[in-house]
Amino acid sequence: MNTFLSAAQKSLQEQYLKFVNEVVAPHAADLDAGKACSKDMLTKLAQAGYLGITVPKELGGQGGDLLDAVLFVEALAGHSAGLAMALASHYSVVEAISRYGAELKTRYLPLLARGEMIGAQAFSEDKAGSDLSACQTSFSVSGAGGDAKITGSKTWVVNADMPALFAVLAKDENGFKVFLVDSQNNSLTLSERKSTMGFRSARFFDVEFKGAKVSAEALGGDGLVIAAAALDLSKVLVAGAALGLMNVGIRLAAERANNREQFGAPIAKYQGVQWKLADFSTESAASQMLTYRAAWSHAGEPTEFRKYAAMAKSYASRSARLHSAEAVQIFGVMGISCDEPLERIYRDAKLTEVLEGTSEVQKVILKEQLGV
Repeated sequence: MNTFLSAAQKSLQEQYLKFVNEVVAPHAADLDAGKACSKDMLTKLAQAGYLGITVPKELGGQGGDLLDAVLFVEALAGHSAGLAMALASHYSVVEAISRYGAELKTRYLPLLARGEMIGAQAFSEDKAGSDLSACQTSFSVSGAGGDAKITGSKTWVVNADMPALFAVLAKDENGFKVFLVDSQNNSLTLSERKSTMGFRSARFFDVEFKGAKVSAEALGGDGLVIAAAALDLSKVLVAGAALGLMNVGIRLAAERANNREQFGAPIAKYQGVQWKLADFSTESAASQMLTYRAAWSHAGEPTEFRKYAAMAKSYASRSARLHSAEAVQIFGVMGISCDEPLERIYRDAKLTEVLEGTSEVQKVILKEQLGV
């Protein structure tokens, strides 16, 4: 593969950055503080066509690939990592339907592309997060061709308060399936988790399905396989969010190092600070290359995608967390001020190591890829 962006991709990247700087960046602090509405911002993303980046053109989307989506999330996350997380959930549902939805694609993908519905991944439970096979949510089907009834609780669901299309992992005595559930279904209840360390512009909910009746048309195939495929895609998008956080973090740290004077000179003149910034720059570039490689392999080398997705998620999130902490050190006491965006970046960076599969789970995936 060509590890560098094509001219068209660079143009797209510039387009994304321009949009984010004009539309999202002015509201970054308010989004994090809950003073601006993330629903309104998602509506603006939908109007610009950015909820349909990976939806085929014939179904109302942009016909882009995963790398296109990563570039947008990278541009977005430096100002609103929570919105980037909302998009990761949305695109993971698009992925599940695109790969396993058969005739459901023509019904739902146009709605998702237009933002009339927002994808909401509903896989995790209190006792089934990293181990989805421990899922306790159940379904039953009443007769041949009858409706399915879903009972159980899901946790840490993003976009649940939107006009959402839930992708719900459930099981019966024969195995696991993934069902699509409209949020207008009156047999579900939401409970918001109001306080999170980071990604505060995303809203997280617990969702209880109380015998929710849905069409028995599930996504085709083993539900655990479908959930894993959706998560592999969303973890690359979380890696893209880590890139966006690093991009802004290193820029702010370099500016601060040049402008902050201690002991009669800008701290950028001290080798200890210079080496921090050099390491930050190197690992940021390495994370970017690995994440772009993972995104390319989604279509270009699909048998290797799961491996590279795990590598990108693990490496980029770790780099974002470590170097945002170093950036706080460079800022000094101003780094812990809520008036500075770096404090938000530090909190958000940690969450990239946890959401969509912890770093430890990525290592389990990688050792399995090695046959260990």
